[in-house]
Amino acid sequence: MDRPLLFVGSIGERMRLIYLRKRAFPITVGRHVRRVDQYVEKTPARGGGIVIRILVHILAVSLIAGPVFAQGPGGPVQPVQAVQADQDEQAVRSVQADQDEQAVRSVQTVRMTLEQCVDRALRVSPDIEQAVLTVEGLEARLSEARFAGITPRLQWTNIFGPAPGIEGDTEQIETIRSDLSDLGVFSRTQIELVQPLYTFGKLSNAKKAAGYGLEAGEAAVESRKFDVAFQVKKLFYGLVLAGELRDIILDSVDKVQEARDRVNEMIEEDSEDVGQNDLLKIDVFEFEVQQSRARAEKSIEMGRAALKALLEIDRSVDFDIIHTTVETEMADLEELDVYIEQAKNRRYDIRQLRAGVLARRALLKVARSDFYPQIALAGSLQWGIAPHRPELDNPFLRDEFNFLRGGAVITLRQNFNFGLTRAKYLARKVELEALVSKESQAMSAVALQVEQTYRDVIEARTNVVNSDRALRSARAWLTSAQLGFDVTGDSSELLDAFTAHAKMQHAHRQSMYQYRVSLAELDHVTGNGIYNGRR
Repeated sequence: MDRPLLFVGSIGERMRLIYLRKRAFPITVGRHVRRVDQYVEKTPARGGGIVIRILVHILAVSLIAGPVFAQGPGGPVQPVQAVQADQDEQAVRSVQADQDEQAVRSVQTVRMTLEQCVDRALRVSPDIEQAVLTVEGLEARLSEARFAGITPRLQWTNIFGPAPGIEGDTEQIETIRSDLSDLGVFSRTQIELVQPLYTFGKLSNAKKAAGYGLEAGEAAVESRKFDVAFQVKKLFYGLVLAGELRDIILDSVDKVQEARDRVNEMIEEDSEDVGQNDLLKIDVFEFEVQQSRARAEKSIEMGRAALKALLEIDRSVDFDIIHTTVETEMADLEELDVYIEQAKNRRYDIRQLRAGVLARRALLKVARSDFYPQIALAGSLQWGIAPHRPELDNPFLRDEFNFLRGGAVITLRQNFNFGLTRAKYLARKVELEALVSKESQAMSAVALQVEQTYRDVIEARTNVVNSDRALRSARAWLTSAQLGFDVTGDSSELLDAFTAHAKMQHAHRQSMYQYRVSLAELDHVTGNGIYNGRR
């Protein structure tokens, strides 16, 4: 079991103890635990504060335990010299540097399976993150539409200000005057309420449109996940292919070297069956092999770089994939109509399109409701207080400082700009018809896309079977040529067999790659799940 590593460093300009446990990668900062990404390059904890902590610790021990342990057999113990302190500081820094380097190395080697690559891509993809943020905005719109029918206008207003006093007899209207010399403070409060009663479908359809819009946004998130997963699978299988081709080329390099050694032995034995021309042929063949090797190495490095970029793994991390033999098993196929029906029912981009059509229909009904009056309940409650002014009981006098009044009415509001309303309605109708037409075209395109991918899978599977049979024949030819070369030393036959065997290995691996990718694409175009059990 790995022991945790202890670091002392500064985080946020404060000293902290940091415990880093290998492979699990939780970091404990003080009493707070944080998770860190083990696939991104880590910045080692700075060790500048450890010296101060050690010196403070030594000082504290000296002050507390000094009177007890300071006396030795021959008298007081001499204080620690500055040279010893410097040596302690250097030793601590050396240990700290070794621990930091070991911790960084422990997180810079990453090996991932296809499932792990897909999981990470789904977590870190910026496209998915943007789609999720869009969904959050659509959720806010749905909440807004839901509360639009529940007292959309309910507000409270309070006013404070100076108020003049009253001069004269309040019973005699003609004697009442404002007294500016008697200023005081007044307060006025007003509560207003508007509650829609019947809107001819405006509020209900607005709520439906927001709900369908949210469904479309959620479907867009799932569709992005399928796209990202398919990209990961293509890069993963491409990296598998490049690694397999490199292994084939390395095997060819070994066989070429064996042939060269055998020719040299026969030349040293003064055999008449071989000569310098055979070595020249081997040199030419070796160049082609080394050229293919360089190309394969380049493909591997570029494939790793592309996959690390998609997974947002730091370029300095030693990254590679884990590929098992289970991923190369042949899969059974259903009938074509089954996949077409699955695509129409499961694909999230189709669900997104259908939800968009329903949202457009609801918005069209919202536009149509503008032709009718909007019926609502409107209420108001107002009161004012001016303590220094007497209350006026005369009904013919309106006092704006001391009062209490309220009421409620039924309102009907009608917009008579029917030309503008009709134009908005027609615009909504055109948008709906365009989306319905797009949905119909998408259904036809989906059926064609599924059939094309289905045929690609069948073709790739046939090529895998045929290339496997041809590869066995090429292997038998190579074995026969090697036996003949040991007897006759005929390098031409051996090199031809080498070439045919290498080409068939390349063709077979390429067929396997096409088969894996076409299967992944079939799952992608049918919405058959990001994890389908076929790796």
